[in-house]
Formats: sequence, C-alpha cells, structure tokens
Amino acid sequence: MKINLAQLAPLLNRGLSSFYWLCSDDSVLQEEALSLILDEAEKNNFIDKQHFVLSNQFDDDALWQSLHNRCLWQQKKIVLIHLNAGKLTQKGANHFLDCLRLINTDTLLIIQSLKLEANQTQSAWYKSADAKGVFLPLWPLTEKELKKWLQDKIKLSHLNIDIPGVNALLTNFDGNLLAAKNALHTLKLAYKEAPISEKEVLALIAPQGNYTVNQLTDAILQANGAKAERILQQLRLQGLEIVLVLWTVLRELRLLTLLSSNPIPSDQDLLSYRLWPQRRALLQQAAQRLPNPEWKKLFNTAATCDKIIKGVESGNSWRLLSQLVCTMSTAINPVGATRESPFQNSSVKHTLSQGF
Repeated sequence: MKINLAQLAPLLNRGLSSFYWLCSDDSVLQEEALSLILDEAEKNNFIDKQHFVLSNQFDDDALWQSLHNRCLWQQKKIVLIHLNAGKLTQKGANHFLDCLRLINTDTLLIIQSLKLEANQTQSAWYKSADAKGVFLPLWPLTEKELKKWLQDKIKLSHLNIDIPGVNALLTNFDGNLLAAKNALHTLKLAYKEAPISEKEVLALIAPQGNYTVNQLTDAILQANGAKAERILQQLRLQGLEIVLVLWTVLRELRLLTLLSSNPIPSDQDLLSYRLWPQRRALLQQAAQRLPNPEWKKLFNTAATCDKIIKGVESGNSWRLLSQLVCTMSTAINPVGATRESPFQNSSVKHTLSQGF
C-alpha cells in the first residue's frame, strides 16, 4: 500500500502493518514518520529494537539471524534497516522478499532509504511488497504544506509568534526543515512564551534556505515569480552549477511549449516526457499563460545563456537565466534574445539587483 504522510496517523490508528518503507531525501520528514510508527509500536508492546545499516543487497548475516531467531519467550521486536541506497540490486530485491517472508506477528520491519526511483515502483519486488506492507514516499512539502507544518511545530513548542514573524520564518527556511526546527528551538530558549514579532525573528535567525532545482521549476509552474527568483539566487549561493540549472529550466520550457500547442497530449507523449497526473495538470495550466510562439521565442534566451556559459559570447549568464526564469514564471514581456527585460514586479527587480 502506498500512502502519504497525512494518511499515516489514521492508518496507524487502525493497526500496525507488518512492515513500513520510508523513502525520502529529507531526514526531518523521515524522522517524523518514524516517530509516529515507533510510538504506535510501543503501544502494541514492541519493546526490543535492532538497527541495521545495509547496502542495496540485503546480505547482512546479523539481520538474517535476527529474523530467523524465534522463541516462545522473546519480546516483540522492531527491525529497523537504514538502506544506503534508494535502488536495490536484483540480488538485494530477492533477499528483501525473503525478509518479508520471514516476518511474523512479533516482528515489525521498518526500512529507511533515499527516495525510490520511478522504475523501482514498477518492479516485481515492489509490487509483491506493496501487497504486504506500506510504502511511504515523503516528498518535499508544498508551500501550503510547509506553512501548516511550521504552524503545527510552533503550536507544539508553545511559541507566541505573530503572522509577520511566521512569514519571516517561511521565507528564511523554505526548503530546509531541519534549520526551521533549530530556529524554533532557539526562539523557545530566548523568548519562551513571550510574544515574538517579525523583528525578533529576523534578529535571531539567519537565512538558511536549502533549495533544489525541482523547487525552482515548481515555483515557475505556480507563477510565483518572486519565489522563483529567490530560489535561483540561493541555488547560485549554494554553488550549484549553472549548466544544471539551465538544463532543468530548459526541460520545463520544452514541456510548456509542447503543451501550449497540444493541450491534450497523447499517452505516448505523456510517457516519453514522464508526466505524472498531478504534474501534468500543473504544466497544462502553466502552458496556457503564453501562446505557443511566445514560448518558442524563449529558446533564444536559453541558447544565448548557453553560449555565454561556454564562453562563445560575453555577458552575465546568471542574469540572463534570471530573466528567463522571471518570464516563464510571470509570463509577461517575453525577453526573447535580449539581455535585459522590463520587470513589472518590484520585489523581483530588488532580488535581481541584490543577487546578480
């Protein structure tokens, strides 16, 4: 069974499964999901916990001994496996299925790994395991989910932070849950339950956003130009190669161009571009912000940016990429092949002048 984090608590209330696989690149989300499972396991008298760190082959002798070791007087136990890969080898897949066959009512198997690759969820071992236990892919939080997550943490910490203060936290720690949790702990130590305003928040914390290129493309598709520019600037400060960022933005531009000319693509097109249903809807909506010829013009900007990166032309590649991102996310005044664009959004202009 495949579920999301919001479904975990209600599912646990109906009883424990024989195994859980938590897959995510975010350690905070994994810890929170694991905590919910362990709390429920403790209520069901699972006391003993054995921890294993394995490769992608599931070939640890101690693990097999633990699973085979059964006696009448043993306590209920939790077998927690930290998998150092998000992908199993064929040998590892076979061993994993053997592990599942050895699980009994006194054993709870929990696996933690990086996010699974798309082809893994189509494999025979995944489908067999899906029928026996729970797969919990923990995706990065959306803007709405992040706000709720932060508000819940503030409430649990009994912090009295006003709305501007909460917004300051969202802006400074967007994409970095661990840093956000540490900031709340710092605020708790400094102010306890006293009122906390935006001024106190900003005085006590420093921006620690940790963004990915996928968050950049999400902001573009959601028409959030100011956020897209903020993420782009932070990616640059994180030292991410501009070639990788440009390649990712160009991939989205190709999809937007395709969908602007063909709002209802064939199944073959969807398969070739790996468009999942939720992402397809977001892309289709974004594609309608500009007519197809205007999307095509933006390839000139991308090409010029590529030439600057390769040293064929002179110019500021980050600034030009910033203009491309802004146009794609706001869908106003396509920049074509020009080096400057008349941005309408003052917050975006401020970001550009400060960061580029």
